[in-house]
Amino acid sequence: MYRIVILLSLFTATEISGQTLPDSIVIIRNIYVNSFDGGDNLYDSEKVTLNRKNEKIYLKDRKVSKSKVLDLLEELKNQETQSYSLSNFGIDTVWIKQNPNELLKLYSDKGRVVWNKEQKDFIYQKLTNIEEYVKAHKELLTSGCCYTMHISYREQYDIQVFTDGISSSKLESRKFAWGYWMPWINSKGDTIYNSNIEIKLRDLLKQKRGKEILEGNPLLKTLVNSIVDFYMPTLYELSAYTYLKEINELEDDFELVSFEEIYGRGRYIWDEPKAFKIILKNDKMLSNVYLNFIASKTGETIYSRDSLKKEYQEILSRIQSIEFIKDFLIKNPQSQLDIYYFNNKGVNEYNIDSYNKNPEEWVRHDAYVKSLDWYKTSNIEPTFDLDEAKATSQKLYCGCNFRFNRDFAEQSIFFEIHDEDGNSSIWFLMPDDNVLLYLMQGKKVLNYSYSEFGTLSGMQYPCALFTNDGRIIGVKGEMKTGNK
Repeated sequence: MYRIVILLSLFTATEISGQTLPDSIVIIRNIYVNSFDGGDNLYDSEKVTLNRKNEKIYLKDRKVSKSKVLDLLEELKNQETQSYSLSNFGIDTVWIKQNPNELLKLYSDKGRVVWNKEQKDFIYQKLTNIEEYVKAHKELLTSGCCYTMHISYREQYDIQVFTDGISSSKLESRKFAWGYWMPWINSKGDTIYNSNIEIKLRDLLKQKRGKEILEGNPLLKTLVNSIVDFYMPTLYELSAYTYLKEINELEDDFELVSFEEIYGRGRYIWDEPKAFKIILKNDKMLSNVYLNFIASKTGETIYSRDSLKKEYQEILSRIQSIEFIKDFLIKNPQSQLDIYYFNNKGVNEYNIDSYNKNPEEWVRHDAYVKSLDWYKTSNIEPTFDLDEAKATSQKLYCGCNFRFNRDFAEQSIFFEIHDEDGNSSIWFLMPDDNVLLYLMQGKKVLNYSYSEFGTLSGMQYPCALFTNDGRIIGVKGEMKTGNK
C-alpha cells in the first residue's frame, strides 16, 4: 500500500549501445482506496531513488543493469506504433473470417451444445466477426479494473522520462485491482496496448512476473470460448429447433409463442439434464394468461405432448376460476399469469420439495425444536436467537410447514404472476382449490403490500394460504380455519 517514486539521476547524458539515457526517469506507483461513493482516494506513498554512480546504476544499494533500463526505454520510445491491433497479439484476422468451423472446434465445453443448424448458422456469424474478438479481447485485458466486496485497493503506475529537465515522455497505466497494467495512456491521450512495458518494469524493479500475456493460439482459443459463452443464452433459445417437429405437434391446439432450452436452474427446475420451455396460447385463455410447457429431453426426443393436450383445459379452467386472482388479471391487463406444466403434471419434485419437504425432514425439524427446550430448564442463556433458529430450521426442513400429504401435494399446480411494476410471485393451486402464495419479489403481490408478509428485503417466502375469494386462512403452517 504505497506510492513508489524511482528517480534515475544521470549527471550527464550518456550514450550506451547507441541509445542515449535521459536525465532521469520517474516511476510512480499510486495505491488508491475505495471511497464507497463511486470514487477512490490516494491511500499512501513511498519514495525510492535510482542513481547512477561511477557509470553504474543503483537502486539504494542494489546495482541495476543498464541494459534493463535501456530495454524499458526502448518500449517507451515506440509507443506511437503500439495502438490496439489483434495482429499484435498473434491473431490472424484473415484466417478467422474464412474458418468458422475450425474456430468452433476450439470451444472447450464440447457437450454443452448439440449444435443444430440454427445454432451453427448463428455462431458462425459471430465467430467470423472481427469486432467480436476485439470486444472479447479488450474485456480480457481490462478485467480486474474495479473494486469488489473483498478488494478495496487499486494501483496505478505513472512513468515520466525527462531530458534536459523537460518531460519528453509520459505514460499512465489504468487503475487496476488485479490483472494487466495496460492499457496505458500517453501525454497525447492515446491508448497504448504494450504488455512489454509491464514486463520490463517488473524486471527492473525485481517484482515477480505478472499475469501471463496470452498470444497466438492460446489467446484465440480463449477468445472463442468467451464469444460462445457470451451468446450462450441465444444458443439455448435455438437449441429447441432440434425438436421442432415435436414442438409443432402442439400447433393443433395452441399458438406457439416461443420455445427454447431453459438456461439456468433454480426457480422452476433443478437437476434435469435438459429441459425445454414452450410458451403456448389459445382463445380459451384470458388475454394475459399463458401456458408454459416444460418438456424434458427423453432419449432422442422430448417428453410426450399427449398428457398436456389431455389435461390442460381442466388446469386452465381451475386457475381462471380463482376469483381474487382473475379479478386482479382483468383489472390489470398489463400483468401476466404463467401456468406451468412439467412433462405430465402441474408440479415437479423440485417444487414440492421447496414448499412442502418430506416427513423425514419434518422429524428432523421437530427434534431440533424439542432440543431447544433445554434452555428453558437450564440457567444458561443461548448465544443465538431461539425464534430465529426455529424459523430457519422450519424453512430448511419443512418449507411452508403445512405438511401436506404427498398425494395431495402432487396434485398442486404451479403458476407465476408478474405485474406491470416488476413485482413477481409464485403460487400453487392446491387440490381443494385453496391457493398457496409461496414466494414474492417486489413491493407488493397483487393488492397486498410487502409488509403484510414480513420485513425481509428483496425476496421473501410468505407461505400464505388463501381461499378462492382471497381470504388468508393460514400462514407458514399456522391454520386459521379449515383442515389440511
